[in-house]
Amino acid sequence: MPDRIPDPSLDALAEVLRTLGHDTRLRLIATLLAQGEKSVGEIEAFTGIGQPGLSQQLGVLRKAELVQTRRAAKQVYYSVASNAFAPAAAFLAALARTGPSGTAPRADRKTGSPARGSAAMFAKIL
Repeated sequence: MPDRIPDPSLDALAEVLRTLGHDTRLRLIATLLAQGEKSVGEIEAFTGIGQPGLSQQLGVLRKAELVQTRRAAKQVYYSVASNAFAPAAAFLAALARTGPSGTAPRADRKTGSPARGSAAMFAKIL
């Protein structure tokens, strides 16, 4: 029997993935990842997400501890809390290395590198 992931770890992983499952929150994380630490006004300019939706979604990310904040005078700056993503990143990397039957993907016969699946194959895995 394969090793089981402890339930608290699985619950934490599910919470991270659920939080990132919202397109606006995912866009905010992607922006902070690409641009680095930004103030709320800068995030609004980069993403086009207006108030109050921006504040609401940043609050969800803050509560989930996926972003960290820094206050300078009246400005609040946000950045990605990269350590919060490590378990999810490891899980997704492991998932990307497995095929639909739970085995490593086949290597391409010509190049020897892992074969790339089609969108249909990806959908079949899900």
